[in-house]
Amino acid sequence: MRERRTVALQYGPTRGLPRLCAFIAELCNVRFVTVERRASARRGKDGGLKPAAPQGPCTTPITADDVLTTTGSQQALDLIAHTLLDPGDVVAVELPTYIGGSSSFFARSAELAGVRQDDEGIVPESLREVALRRRIKLLYTIPNFQNPSGRLMTQQRRAEVLAIAEEHDFLIIEDDPYGELVYVDGADTTAMKARDAHERVLYLGSFSKVLAPGLRCGWIVAAKPLLERLEIAKQAADLCSGMLDQSIVDEFCAGGELAPQIGRVRAFYRGKRGVLIEELQRHFSGRAQWTPADGGLFTFVTLNDDIDTAARVADAVAHGVAYIPGGPFFVDGSGRNTMRLTFAKESDARMREGVARLAGVFYP
Repeated sequence: MRERRTVALQYGPTRGLPRLCAFIAELCNVRFVTVERRASARRGKDGGLKPAAPQGPCTTPITADDVLTTTGSQQALDLIAHTLLDPGDVVAVELPTYIGGSSSFFARSAELAGVRQDDEGIVPESLREVALRRRIKLLYTIPNFQNPSGRLMTQQRRAEVLAIAEEHDFLIIEDDPYGELVYVDGADTTAMKARDAHERVLYLGSFSKVLAPGLRCGWIVAAKPLLERLEIAKQAADLCSGMLDQSIVDEFCAGGELAPQIGRVRAFYRGKRGVLIEELQRHFSGRAQWTPADGGLFTFVTLNDDIDTAARVADAVAHGVAYIPGGPFFVDGSGRNTMRLTFAKESDARMREGVARLAGVFYP
């Protein structure tokens, strides 16, 4: 505030602070290479990883000109929907999918078509089946530790999804807010954008999950002609994202603090994730299945019994515990026996007590 108030408290460029855009481009160049090359990239004085040309068909390094900052990645979804969708356009989404994404698409009167997932991510046969029946305009996917399922899409599946997009000529929104939250060895989070030879992937990122959700600072990386149209839409929406938020993030990253912060966040959530999984094994073994939460903030629980989790919310609250019913995450009306749990907020002791109470709600 003392040193940069003329920037932090003023209007700014719609694209975002230039130095922050350059830093985001550097982050993306790291995410757009394979795990092996990412591990060998040397750390620079700014605390990030030094840029490297992406490996694969997408060989042009990302620059600041390829970046549009947004007021969180939620605004990115809204801008894309506003710019690309007409009423009746078909958006393919994962089953289940992030409600904030489906809400943005529904707001533009799009039609949503569900695509099945398994433990490896999108099932290619399901996506191809939808593409043969309907003219897909966009596919919305969260490949890294998806919200709500917590699943990590394999690199083989990502390549297959891109091939189907090429074959049927639709764009892909790759939403990646959780890619830095990795708790196990060997998890390959290389972005789908790394293979994007024909610029049909719009890559979304955010600082919310590694810094603070209240710092509304996200971004879009996309083909320049499309980014120019998104910039015009953003000018109409808010002129520019909050310059104070951007200035805070910019100074934090320029000071070399991001990499240590990511390390701290991973260690913090890794322990909490372990507690939740341990308690699910204690109280729900034989009664349900759940995703391993190898990254991200969520595990998704599927009860073995045909129980409508939405109908049990009031009972749960009466027992002093809360969860998110899974049904609303499914655009095809399925998923009534599922629920999303997070380990992000509560203490270890409260999580242990919460899972025990939750088991009492469903299996008294």
